[in-house]
Amino acid sequence: MEQEHYQQTLAKFETIVRNKAKDQTLVALIVDSPWLPGYPGVSTLDFYFDCQCWLDAYFKVFEDLPGVAFVPGAWVEFGMAAEPSGWGASIQWSSDSPPAISHCPGGLPALLEADAPDPETDGLMPVILKQYESVTPALEPRGLAPRMAAARGPLAVASHLLGVTELLLTTKTEPENCLSLLEKTTDLCIRWLQCQLKRMDSPIGVLVLDDVVGMLGPDDAEKFALPFLRRIFESFPDLIHIYHNDTPNESIFWGLSTIGMDAFNFSHEIDVERARELLGPDIVLMGNIPPLDVLVRGSTSEVRRAAQDLLQKATSFGPLVISAGGGVSPGTPIENLQVMAEVVNAG
Repeated sequence: MEQEHYQQTLAKFETIVRNKAKDQTLVALIVDSPWLPGYPGVSTLDFYFDCQCWLDAYFKVFEDLPGVAFVPGAWVEFGMAAEPSGWGASIQWSSDSPPAISHCPGGLPALLEADAPDPETDGLMPVILKQYESVTPALEPRGLAPRMAAARGPLAVASHLLGVTELLLTTKTEPENCLSLLEKTTDLCIRWLQCQLKRMDSPIGVLVLDDVVGMLGPDDAEKFALPFLRRIFESFPDLIHIYHNDTPNESIFWGLSTIGMDAFNFSHEIDVERARELLGPDIVLMGNIPPLDVLVRGSTSEVRRAAQDLLQKATSFGPLVISAGGGVSPGTPIENLQVMAEVVNAG
C-alpha cells in the first residue's frame, strides 16, 4: 500500500508539471542534508556514510509526510561537495552540518587547463553512483526508488571552485575565460545527470539547483547563465525540468522563462502573483511559504494560515505546487510540514 501511495503522489506531481494543470496542486519539498539528519536525530556523518541510517531517515520522512512529493526524492548527496570534488577541491567534514569546500588550488588558470571531471571516476561522484546502486533494492519495495536526477548548476559549481566573489569578478575582468570555465561546468552537469539517470528505472525528471544565477543582472544572466541552463535542459527532452533558485532577483525572471524549465522553486520574497506575471502562464510555480519565518519559527497556526492563503492563490495563479520558498531549512519542525500537507491534501 505504501508503494502505491507514493507512486500515486509522484504521478500526480508529474501530471501537474507536464500538463501545466491549474485545477490540481499538492505539496512538493526539497529535503536534503542540511535538514534531514537532524530530523531523526542522527549525525550528518552517520547520515552520509551509514547506508542503513540514510535509508531509515528517508523511510521516516516519506512515512511522516503522506501525500507529499519529494524533489528529487531519496537523494544521495553530500551537500555541495559532489561536483567540485571532481576537480580536486578539498572537503572539510562535520558531524552536525554539510561539508565545507575549499577553492581549487591554482584558481582559474588551473581549471582552464584541466579537463572536465568524469562522474564515473572522479571525486565523490562515483561513490554517490555506487550508493544509488546499493540503496535502490531497499527503496524499490516501498515505491521510493529514485526517479529524478539532481545536479548543482554551472555557476554554482564554478562558485565553489573559485569563490562567489571571484567568479562574479571574472565575468567582468576575464569574460571569455569565465565562459570557458562555464562550458566545462555545464558539460559536467549534463554528464553527472546522465550517469545518475542510467541507475534509475523509469526516470521522470531532472533537478538543477543554481542560486548564483540570481546574483547576476539581466544582461550578464543572458551571457553567463541562460545559455548554459538551456543546454542542460535541452539535453533531456523527454523528462520534466525543475529549476531551483531562491535568490530574490526578479529582474532575471523573464530570461529564466526561456531556459526550458517546467517547474521553478523560487524565493518566498517574490510573491506568486508577481512571479506569474514575469514568467508567463505555463511554468509551474513551486513555492512559496517562507522557510525560516513561517516553517522554522512559525506556529502550526501560522503555517496553516500561510498554506491556506497560498492554496487560495493557486486558483488564480496556477499552475502551482505548494512548497517552501527554497529547500526545507535546518530546524524545521515536522509538525509544520505536516500541517502544510494536511491543508493542501484536504483542499
